[in-house]
Amino acid sequence: MAIEKMSLINIVGNVDEMDKTLLRCLNCGYFHPEMSIHSSEPSKGLTTFDEANPYTVPLNNLSNLAAKLKVQIHKDEFDFNQLNLEDIQNFIKELNESVSLLDKKKHELKESIAQHEQALIQIRHLAGLNVSFDDIFSCKYVKVRFGKLPFDSFEKLNYYVNKTFFFFPFDHDSDYYWGVYFAPETKIEVIDDIFSSLYFERMHVPDYAHGTPELAENNINALLETEHKDLDQVYKDLEAMREKHSERINKVFSLLKYANEIQLLKKNVATIHGRFYAIGFIPACKADDFTNSLDCLETVSCVVQPHDADPTLEPPVKLRNNRFAQPFTTFVNMYSLPSYKDIDPTNFFAISYTLLFGIMFGDLGQGLVIVLLGLFLSKFKKMEFGKILTRIGFSSSLFGILYGSVFGYEDVLDPFYQAVFGLKSKPIHVFDNDTTNLLLGAAIGIGALLILISIGINIYLGFRNKDLGRALFSHNGIAGAVFYISVGFAAVGALLLDLHVLNLAYVLGLIVLPLLVIFFKEPLTKLVSGNKDFWPKHFGEYAIENFFELFEYVLSYLSNTMSFLRVGGFILSHAGMMAVVMSLSEMAGGAASPIVMVIGNLFVMCLEGLIVGIQVLRLEFYEMFSRHYEGNGKPFEPATISYKIDE
Repeated sequence: MAIEKMSLINIVGNVDEMDKTLLRCLNCGYFHPEMSIHSSEPSKGLTTFDEANPYTVPLNNLSNLAAKLKVQIHKDEFDFNQLNLEDIQNFIKELNESVSLLDKKKHELKESIAQHEQALIQIRHLAGLNVSFDDIFSCKYVKVRFGKLPFDSFEKLNYYVNKTFFFFPFDHDSDYYWGVYFAPETKIEVIDDIFSSLYFERMHVPDYAHGTPELAENNINALLETEHKDLDQVYKDLEAMREKHSERINKVFSLLKYANEIQLLKKNVATIHGRFYAIGFIPACKADDFTNSLDCLETVSCVVQPHDADPTLEPPVKLRNNRFAQPFTTFVNMYSLPSYKDIDPTNFFAISYTLLFGIMFGDLGQGLVIVLLGLFLSKFKKMEFGKILTRIGFSSSLFGILYGSVFGYEDVLDPFYQAVFGLKSKPIHVFDNDTTNLLLGAAIGIGALLILISIGINIYLGFRNKDLGRALFSHNGIAGAVFYISVGFAAVGALLLDLHVLNLAYVLGLIVLPLLVIFFKEPLTKLVSGNKDFWPKHFGEYAIENFFELFEYVLSYLSNTMSFLRVGGFILSHAGMMAVVMSLSEMAGGAASPIVMVIGNLFVMCLEGLIVGIQVLRLEFYEMFSRHYEGNGKPFEPATISYKIDE
């Protein structure tokens, strides 16, 4: 449960050394900037640095240029003192002009090639026309339309035998007839309407097609050959340009990227009388490294303060978890990032989630399949969720050994129990009446324990943050814990141990008194805080409002505990579903039996695994987090530089 400790950094220096200072802030990778003008310390006269960013446009131009040349952008070494924006802009302008010419030529050639290839396809359908295009298009009183007619429409031409047109097909397939129709110039509009109603798709013969179709095809092929050679040469020129300028592009890009980010960082900086003032948070363990990095700057001084030195600034939150718990940070962030004064619940979440999933979905074979799926997703797909599957898969496998279940086979591990533990069969028979009751009781016991741990965390946080009302008098404080334990002990004693403890002193001291403390939480909190005006001014309203709240709290203790019955329920549910799969497999018999087993196991893994995962998440969020976790933390977002560009 670790939240990285933060220190507040105040930096002051001459404006002429501001860029070098901010460059070091960027390079360290752990400086979280804050708005200096919002600090409580700056006096009147401080102004924000609101100059226009001169590096945005050249950076965007260079990014586009790199994308056109397909240059792999990466960080390169550069000398920040040699930043000369005019030289950079000239370099980008000259290179952009050269690349744009080649790029324009490339697109023109591609467009021309596509056009010629399309024309070639059309002209090949006119191969049966043994007449020159020049002769056809030179007709003075006759109009010509080349194109294709749907197969069904071709038959309908017989309905128009009295019309003044001729249609000559040259080629056809199962869908179309390719051909040409001739019509008098004076009737062409009417004839065009007729063919349009027959879904005739006109095909424009290009102007550069001369002679017969065969001759035009040869000419276009020759033209295409020339254009392909020209296009290859353009690609070679671009490749040569990429090899020649790749190194410099990366150097200039790195330089511009830093300059641009520094300019963006300046928005957080305040200035006054030639001095600048920057403020931010860094991890406390990095304080010495950070101050040492600024020692070489003569006019710059850096002061390290506690995280709460400026009450107007909320420290950012950076979680630091071990390898086991780290993947579960995703689930915690789904609820909310913890505040800096809170505790990181990820470890508690990881342990309880893994255990509950294993208890509810115990199967050695299916658990190992989930492990393999998790390893695949995490290793090859780089998915963080895969790591979670690996952990809960192992938990499922371990509880599967306890339940003696392997893909629904309930007796296959008996030799293992006999050899290792000397048992006749598996230790837990889920469907035995006594075992079923024990599982349901154990589920409630696990739930009560987790709820008590959550209340304990809330009490600890109350004392740590000096919130005595939260720690002592709330329904999740000591008063609530005493009530919950007392009622639980009385119930367990009466039902399981034949121990009846509900005498007058027990009821008044351990049940009624904690409820009264919770009821009077607000005035008691004021009282221990030294506020003499602690009694409610309108006690009637206070009593009615808090009576219903108290009633809700008591119900929530019961309902939250009963929610954990689903833990035992899913153990029975899993065993029941696998029994159904086994029955179906036996009914199928023969070669179909293994297929039914595989499909049945996949179905159970997908359906029940998803439901169990969601139900455990619900228990975590609603039954546990709601008792101690507030969230609303501010994420730690250090100033860094990304070299990813949009292509």
